[in-house]
Amino acid sequence: MAITLAQLHTFWRLSELGNFTRTAEELHLTQPAVALQVRALQEHFAVPLVDIVRRRPVLTDAGRFLAQRARAVLDDVGQLEREMQEFTAARTGRLQLGATLTIGNYALAPLLAAFKAEHPQANVNVHIANAFRLASYLKSGRVAVALAVGQIEDPAFNVIPFAEDRLVLVVPAQGHRLSKRRTIRANELESEVFVAREAGSATRIIAERELAAKGVHVTTQMVVPSLEGVSRAVEAGLGIAILSWLVVERAVQEGRLNVVEIKDLDLRRTFKIVSLKERTLSPMAADFVRFLQESAVHQFNRRARPRALASPAPIADSG
Repeated sequence: MAITLAQLHTFWRLSELGNFTRTAEELHLTQPAVALQVRALQEHFAVPLVDIVRRRPVLTDAGRFLAQRARAVLDDVGQLEREMQEFTAARTGRLQLGATLTIGNYALAPLLAAFKAEHPQANVNVHIANAFRLASYLKSGRVAVALAVGQIEDPAFNVIPFAEDRLVLVVPAQGHRLSKRRTIRANELESEVFVAREAGSATRIIAERELAAKGVHVTTQMVVPSLEGVSRAVEAGLGIAILSWLVVERAVQEGRLNVVEIKDLDLRRTFKIVSLKERTLSPMAADFVRFLQESAVHQFNRRARPRALASPAPIADSG
């Protein structure tokens, strides 16, 4: 039979106290129960551990070695129990987090700062990728939770909306025919040159889909691999773009870009918390999901809405 922690603990205390009666009293056992556990260890290791000298237990060399190792094992178990208590209380642990580009680069830092203020011992690793790749990361276990925008329709996932983002039309601050406009209708954009990310970008997909629904097919003459690059290209007068307000907020506030409201388009979209249904979240990951839903999301939603635009109607998930 395998040895037990109870047997090791009893033997270690016997080695410290040197007395069966005192060991039994301390551990709330009978003396025969203490002797039985010592005998079980001797039978397991097939070596004498205790000699009885003048009715007192005296450890053999094997007994002294076992007592020393038992103490080390019990210390390790005690440390493990403390660490598991910290882990289950979500005070320590590693959070493997995924995020799509807009969220990861423009929204996540203040959220993580607020979360870390509540969980200073949390170790957070962030993986930034598109929604398709994040789905594979979730299934492989590389990330526990992903924050995504775009279509997440796999039935293997739990998908929880947690924040609203607003896409806006940005134009050069000066020198463009739309630079001084406050509003525009979608059909006025038919002849405009657009700057965008690659064709699979969630932002580009949503913008082109909504414009196409109004019969407008845009001309994208410059493709730039980063959202910041798209913003800079618009500043330089290379075209106009539809981007998240989170991406262009600073450039607009500093007067480098202007926002023009497209009156007949609803360019809102939902940021989502995605996790795998079949996998139980760690306490740290579950705490992060609750944090997003219950606290930081309110501050984030206020930031995600341009003050220059009218308050939108209640959100309808655009994927």
